[in-house]
Amino acid sequence: MPCRRLSPRAAAGGCPRLLSARSRPSADRREGIVPRVPCPAPARRCLGARVWRRPLRLRRVPWLPRPRASLPAPRGVLRALDVTRLLTAVVVFALFAGVTFLILRPRDTRVAPVGPYAPLVTTPAAVPALRAALGTSACTSSGCHAGTPGEGEPWRSAYSVWALHDPHSRAERVLHGALAAQIVAGIAAVDPPLPIVPAAENLACTGCHAPLAAPPAGGVEGAIASADPRAAEGVSCEACHGPAGDWLVAHTLPGWRQSIEREGMLDLGDPSVAAARCGECHVGSPPTADGRPRQVTHALIAAGHPRLAFDLRAFRAGLPSHWRDPAAFAERAAAEGGRRADPIEEWSLGRLAVLRAYLVQAERQSVPVGPPPADGSAPAWPEFTAFDCYGCHRPALVAGALSAPSLGTQPIQPPGIPRPDPLVWALLESFVPAEAHAAVEGARGALAARWMDPPALDTFQGALAAIDRGMPGAADRLRALPPGEQAAAIAAAADLRAWGEAAVAFSALEAVAAQAGAGDRVAAELAALKDLLAFPIGEGPDGPIRHDAPHPYDPAAAATAVERIVAGIQAGASPP
Repeated sequence: MPCRRLSPRAAAGGCPRLLSARSRPSADRREGIVPRVPCPAPARRCLGARVWRRPLRLRRVPWLPRPRASLPAPRGVLRALDVTRLLTAVVVFALFAGVTFLILRPRDTRVAPVGPYAPLVTTPAAVPALRAALGTSACTSSGCHAGTPGEGEPWRSAYSVWALHDPHSRAERVLHGALAAQIVAGIAAVDPPLPIVPAAENLACTGCHAPLAAPPAGGVEGAIASADPRAAEGVSCEACHGPAGDWLVAHTLPGWRQSIEREGMLDLGDPSVAAARCGECHVGSPPTADGRPRQVTHALIAAGHPRLAFDLRAFRAGLPSHWRDPAAFAERAAAEGGRRADPIEEWSLGRLAVLRAYLVQAERQSVPVGPPPADGSAPAWPEFTAFDCYGCHRPALVAGALSAPSLGTQPIQPPGIPRPDPLVWALLESFVPAEAHAAVEGARGALAARWMDPPALDTFQGALAAIDRGMPGAADRLRALPPGEQAAAIAAAADLRAWGEAAVAFSALEAVAAQAGAGDRVAAELAALKDLLAFPIGEGPDGPIRHDAPHPYDPAAAATAVERIVAGIQAGASPP
């Protein structure tokens, strides 16, 4: 093959034809160019052909520098291009195969059972490994939930609002404070051989304060802090909505609400589901899948932990809203086939969920854990968190109730005698379905009559089964009445001598007023009753802290406030 124009340096490599051409003076030589000369040697033996080849005409790869037009590409560049093309093809194929797998892989098509209290498919023990928690980083892009609060729909800034204003975001942080250290030291003081494990590493604390933290290796105390960085997230998005491993992508698609349970995301718009989820920590529940307890015992409260008292509507009202506002929710829910619960339904289902969580917890607490003690002693019952705190700790409240017998129809036990907690058992007639009422009243009667003995298991189990059967009709009894009669029925059933019953009556009347669209002056009367029931605020180890008892409580003043609220609702306007 003919050699192309080569530089004198390349031509001097030994080709006889090119060497002979160099002996002729010419303008080409002066310019350093050797003219084309036929070469008799095979191309593979010609040094010029071996070192310099015809310039390549290749499609330019964007990430490679543009080659100089006057310089042909050497063979090493050709090999690099071949490797780059091969790697690109492999990466593209791998991405295609991965996306295909995600689309076509078999999904868990189980549907959550009707009723929120059967085992949820999103609990760690009941779901495939793929359905895992991803952490808040999966929710925080600006196009998802980390937008600026107050701009656009509330869901766009859900993470931002939670991180800035929601106390759940600080749930793990409080475990590092002085109050947490005081509680741990108080628990250890009861049993001196018990080692003091810091609250942030204590399995008894992290079950609720850092629920998404990975279980420590071998259940070793102290390993939780380094086991998973998600521990620092506290009660984060997936702690309430369910692990997002399966539904993260699905919940961005149109019509995702239709498959919400199948994908594993909890529908917290359903009051019974929301109350059950919140009640796992705010009431108590069985241990997590990795064995961490989720309960606040009497010993823990005695050491300084705040008592648990949960009401769904009150808790929602006290949290910064990062969900849709009612108007936007109603509009979109109608388009997507969903429905928003009304205030009466939210209150009734929330109360019934709290009662059910309480019964489950009391059932567990009444059964001894492990083999019976060698000395034949009974299990640790009563667990006093199942009873009214003020029956023993605030006898003045009970004394005040005894001095006002006209405010209630039920006999009240004297100071020092435990009685079932009114925050749980008050106003059963208003939210317990008719078919479950007898079983639930039987459970309450058994607790009240023989509080010192563990109740028979069938007492709790019968009440739980009846509640599960009647759950869909929790709001039917109140809904059957007009607003004025609803308010009157609540006032008549509440024993206002007990602070707990007055607090439950307040939440019920607030729901009735919200449903009826009562005016501002009725709202003012509700605020006045709330002030009568509110706990005072004092100083704690970590700053201001709300006490866990009213001081004082005036049953007569509470009864007057309730009468004015009922009159205002019945009149359809504020009372005079």
